[in-house]
This record gives sequence, C-alpha cells and structure tokens, in this order.
Amino acid sequence: MIIPVSRIPEAGATFDGVEPGEVLRFTPADEFRAAGPVAYHLYAQVVDGVLIVRGTLDAPLKAHCARCTQMFSTSVADSGFLRDYSGIQDAEEVDITKDIREAILLNLPRFPLCDEECKGLCPRCGKNLNSGPCGCSDRTESGLWSALDNLKL
Repeated sequence: MIIPVSRIPEAGATFDGVEPGEVLRFTPADEFRAAGPVAYHLYAQVVDGVLIVRGTLDAPLKAHCARCTQMFSTSVADSGFLRDYSGIQDAEEVDITKDIREAILLNLPRFPLCDEECKGLCPRCGKNLNSGPCGCSDRTESGLWSALDNLKL
C-alpha cells in the first residue's frame, strides 16, 4: 500500500481498497494461509511533517485448528491500526505494506480453533473425535510409574 504523501490535502485523505493476500508472506510451514485480499480503510494526514495513518484492516485466512488440525476459514482484523512516519519532508510517497503485514500478524490467534467445542484428536489412535468416538478403551494402561499409585505413605 503506497500513500501518495504529496497529494494529501491539509485536512487529510481517506484510502479504501485491498492488497493481495500475498503481502502477508505466509510460508507452507505456517499454520495460516491467506484466503483473500487484505482490505483496508485508512485515513492519512500530514501534521508537522509527520504522516499519521490510522484505520482498520481485515484479512480472510485459512488456519489449522490447534486441536483437530483441520483447516478452517477465519478472519483477522485490526480495528486500531495507527502508525506515524517522520522524516517525510522530501518523500513523494510512503510504502506502509510492511506495517499492514505486521498489524495482521500481531493479531493472529495463538491457539486457533475451528470451534470452541472442538474435541480434538484421540491421543491413542489419532481419530478426529468431532466425527464420532473412536474404538479405543477408556482404561489407563499401567506404565512404569504405576507402582507409585499403590504406594502407601
């Protein structure tokens, strides 16, 4: 996203549009994927030689559920995007693409869930428990530490 500083009136200007999802630069190893363009609604104003940009960002994404590992669609938004750029006296334009990317990345959920009620995977057989119960027994098998369960102190 390029802001044409030289064409911003004293009262400021509004910029609405989209940037391609590729600006987020997710890699195949990431748990998120861009599912569409990043939409922005920004207001820019030059005050005392400083460009101030504020507004909202919204990015549709695909993510892997942290419990069941299935891909699901979600959206990440930043309703409080605010950046200032000093030293722009001779600049014709300012590229804020890196800051848009950073704002979206900082708002990604740490533990993305396809549904709050997601049951996850069976720890024994790996079956997705959202599609029904697995055939594993519920009894706990005795392990190396089972002797401690019978210890009487």
